[in-house]
Amino acid sequence: VENRHASKSLADYAVTLTVREDGRVISTKLLPHLRLAAGRDTVISLKPYLPKLKPGAEYLATISFTLPQAASWAPSGHEVAANQFALTGLAPQAPPAKTYPAVAVRDEATAYVLAGKGFQVSINKATGALTSYRWQGTEQLAAPLLPHFTRPLTDNDRRGWKADKKLKEWFTAEPKLQSLTLDQANPSRPSLTSTYSLIDGKTTVRVTYTLNGDGALRVAYALTPAAGLPNLPKVGMQCGIRRSYDQLSYYGRGPWENYNDRRYGADAGIYTQSLREFADSYVVPQEYANRTDVRWMQLANKQHAGLLVVADSLLSMSAWPYTEQNIQQARHTNKLQDAGFLTLNIDLAQMGVGGNTSWDAQAAPIEKYQLPARPYAYSFYLLPISGKKNAAALANSIKF
Repeated sequence: VENRHASKSLADYAVTLTVREDGRVISTKLLPHLRLAAGRDTVISLKPYLPKLKPGAEYLATISFTLPQAASWAPSGHEVAANQFALTGLAPQAPPAKTYPAVAVRDEATAYVLAGKGFQVSINKATGALTSYRWQGTEQLAAPLLPHFTRPLTDNDRRGWKADKKLKEWFTAEPKLQSLTLDQANPSRPSLTSTYSLIDGKTTVRVTYTLNGDGALRVAYALTPAAGLPNLPKVGMQCGIRRSYDQLSYYGRGPWENYNDRRYGADAGIYTQSLREFADSYVVPQEYANRTDVRWMQLANKQHAGLLVVADSLLSMSAWPYTEQNIQQARHTNKLQDAGFLTLNIDLAQMGVGGNTSWDAQAAPIEKYQLPARPYAYSFYLLPISGKKNAAALANSIKF
């Protein structure tokens, strides 16, 4: 702990240690006062204050310094400084030893259709996209799931460093399906791989959809760009889901929006928000509502039916009631039109916000918060849900 005050001791603050297990707070303890003079630093041991850590769980700790009494400039309990850090790594999840029912595969004129008891998935032959995901008779998708590389321009992007011009290849990229391959070697886990070419053949994207007999869908994405291409705005996928799925729960950084260069003030935890709370737009419409380090996210209606997204590692995610094109073109919020569905971004990463200036090239994110053109790969799971379920428990059980 380092006291960067010019003259004030840390003894004037209450120090609290909060521990989260898999995102949920399990322990909050008041630590002894730190009588640390200004300009000095020290090392403290947290071991006596930690709960028992279980194998197979992820633990995060937050140390917070607050005012024990009201001051002229802030109320009692006001947080002056805090920091969250990992006590363990991400919890390793071994796939459950389970035998799944066989999945039926139909080769239709325009799509491959994979189906089991109560669910059906369609992959379009012309686009290679996931175009339908029906669960208990209810369609989950409103727009296809496809590789996606852009974001609505921020003020820094548009007025500052002109991201759409400097990264033009990605902003104008149109993936073209080269092949669609079916693999039925495992009848209970058939897969389809869509291979795309873009930027005049300089980049390849492969997306593999694997469906198990319980209806969970694994999506594996791999991007291979040629040398010499500019940095990417985003590495990810985008789709549309039901508009009624406007109640969100997630395990990631929050509760407010955050980006890879704007996230240290957003602690990782489990948050529950309405779409209005989750996605608070700007006066000038632009990229917004992103969350980083997402382990899982559930989007549901008020009857608890919805869609669960589970990361194999960490995701960057957002949801909007508008299309990206509408956000990009609108210059004021009164020009935003509800799309009738939610745009869902399921990304590996997005470039930072930047903002050293807002009017020239210095508005760009600094280099470590940009995405160089190199190979990227990630995967995630989709599972529709019905009824009130424990999303955290489901997230740990659907992987295969």
